[in-house]
Amino acid sequence: MGVLKVALRELRYLIKNKRMLFVMFIMPLLFITLFGTMYSTHVVKNIKTVALDYNNTASSRAIIQGFKDSEKFQVVGQVTNETELREMMENREITAGVVIPEDLDAKLKTGEGSTVLVVVNGTNMLFSNAVLSSANEIVGTFSAGASIKSLESGGNLLPDKATPTALPIRYAIRIWYNPTFNYTNFLLLGIVGTVVQQIALLYVAIALARERDFGTIKELTGYNALEVVVGKLLVHFFINMLSANLVYFLCFRYFQVPYRGNLWTFELFLSVFLLAIMSLGVLLSIICKNELEATQLAMLFAVPSFLISGYTWPLQAMPHSVQIISGVLPLTYFVSEVRDLALMGSTLHQVMPSIFTLLKMSAVFLPVAIWLVHRQLKKETAQTMGVEIPLKSESL
Repeated sequence: MGVLKVALRELRYLIKNKRMLFVMFIMPLLFITLFGTMYSTHVVKNIKTVALDYNNTASSRAIIQGFKDSEKFQVVGQVTNETELREMMENREITAGVVIPEDLDAKLKTGEGSTVLVVVNGTNMLFSNAVLSSANEIVGTFSAGASIKSLESGGNLLPDKATPTALPIRYAIRIWYNPTFNYTNFLLLGIVGTVVQQIALLYVAIALARERDFGTIKELTGYNALEVVVGKLLVHFFINMLSANLVYFLCFRYFQVPYRGNLWTFELFLSVFLLAIMSLGVLLSIICKNELEATQLAMLFAVPSFLISGYTWPLQAMPHSVQIISGVLPLTYFVSEVRDLALMGSTLHQVMPSIFTLLKMSAVFLPVAIWLVHRQLKKETAQTMGVEIPLKSESL
């Protein structure tokens, strides 16, 4: 009988707490729908590629056309030298390049065989694997056609000529920035960025909610909203900067993830990212009714953000609706850029667009949060003086 009473009591609590019911029943459905939609294309397509054609013959143009016809590649143009190819890759304008040697036709005619070089940015291993398999198929198909023509020309072949004639065009792949496909280099920096986000967001999100829970928010009514928000953010900012630097130091030193970028660029980027996350945290803190609710919202925000940030599964391979969601998450503009800073040695100029985006987010989140804190403090002051001030939101 006692068990039944406790069960009914708990049921009544859950029915009254609509937000908790939402979390328990709806959020799992939303997550599985989001993740299922994110991977719905199953493959990585439209990998931006340029051609570097030193041969400029019908044969080389046929190979390039093969890449254009493949759904895996999106050939966006041609370059004239390897330096230009590298610059486009470092500026994230392309992910792969096809380099056709000058002696392609000459070696095909003599039966020596030739090699097509495929260059790919190895910082994201999914791109590398997709390029590896698709390029092999394209070059193999063209090579088979060339082989048939060569064999049809007749004549006996010596053993040392048999292999290049059977496979006259080979391909070689060159992986830049992560040539050994090191999984630590690929994944670890993104996981660290997600942990940094979660810690910063969680503890800032409960900062003001905790004041309401403990009834100590009245102690803050002697300050204006700007002083309250900035005062709390300063403490959390410096603690999280110290913590994040320590963790990234372990990545670069202990786990031997290479770092080729500028240290001050990294520190600036980390500072701007933390500002955006903590501004969002203050916003969550003030719109939540209590500490538990703030914790729940912070956790729910963090779970999908890493998966749809484009760090592991490329954004271009996601549906447009998921790309829109990803575009409003601070983590999207941080983790991939940090990996590029470390592995590619990206410059401040190259990461500046992401820095500006994070600053824009802070410019939206922070003023709204300060305004909401102002309303909260105004309400607390009025209640202390025995004046009732109606607010539109019950959570304030």
